Amino acid sequence: MIARTLFALFAAGVALGAAAQPFPARPVKLVVPHAPGGNSDTFGRILAAKLSERLGQQVIVENRAGAGGTVASEFVARQAPDGYTLLVGDNGTHGIAPTLYAKLPYKVPQDFTAITLAATFPTLLLAHPSLPAKNVAEFVALVKANPGKYTYSSAGTGNGSHLTVDMFLQAAGGLQMVHVPYKGGAPAVQALLAGDVQLTAVSVNTGLPHVKSGKVRALAIASLRRSPAVPEVPTLAEQGVKGAEADSWLAIFGPAGIPEPIVAKLHQEIAAALNDPPIRERLAGIGLEVVASTPAQLSAMLPGEVAKWGEAVRRSGARVD
Repeated sequence: MIARTLFALFAAGVALGAAAQPFPARPVKLVVPHAPGGNSDTFGRILAAKLSERLGQQVIVENRAGAGGTVASEFVARQAPDGYTLLVGDNGTHGIAPTLYAKLPYKVPQDFTAITLAATFPTLLLAHPSLPAKNVAEFVALVKANPGKYTYSSAGTGNGSHLTVDMFLQAAGGLQMVHVPYKGGAPAVQALLAGDVQLTAVSVNTGLPHVKSGKVRALAIASLRRSPAVPEVPTLAEQGVKGAEADSWLAIFGPAGIPEPIVAKLHQEIAAALNDPPIRERLAGIGLEVVASTPAQLSAMLPGEVAKWGEAVRRSGARVD
């Protein structure tokens, strides 16, 4: 009770300070929970550059990789709720982690202030071209006739790529394939290119160059609708497999308790930055589709994401102690 009272007083003090001095009065830190070079890092740097212009203060990107993004998420959750430390969260940190990790050091959504669902990026199911299957129906028939014969790679046990394939296999009738986890997405893709495995799931921007080169075959988009980046690739549902939609997403969060005027300011400027035509075009170039939702819409989405990914985690048997 005492701790909650002190926190409330602190938050009130922040609000009073915000009223006395317009936000932002100093640089803002945007924490990316993964190493440089990935989707969230590229997105974060594109957003930070434009947001710096709009806010009139430098937005500094800080990479804090580790434990599937949970290191950075915990860091941000523990910062002062003043709007100066933000997180590029994703379906891994705020959808998968609450069930995957036995001792997660933060709570979703309680420990965060939702600011905006920034963008989504669909996932491609890729097959090695040596397989005779040209589409999902043929792939399902092939695996069903050979249970346990074929393998699929992922970026790690409990990773979104692992769970996406597992959801597909279950939705397609409980297909049996052998999971081969790797330490990261790059080696998982390389395993497919080398023919060491027959299937993997990757983001559109990662998989597209290999599809265009003919080194892999795009079986389907694991999304409710086709991707503008690869409009010729049908969704799983279009090919008769429903219930395996696994869009990945990026969202902006802050620590719990950020005063409403600061949340409103951040949302307004981030949404404007994301909807700037050149920024939208740059993000589309890496397979991201801008959403720029309201804080309320992001908050309303989270319980469903935790439930969906949590069920996938439990079904897969993945667990991190």
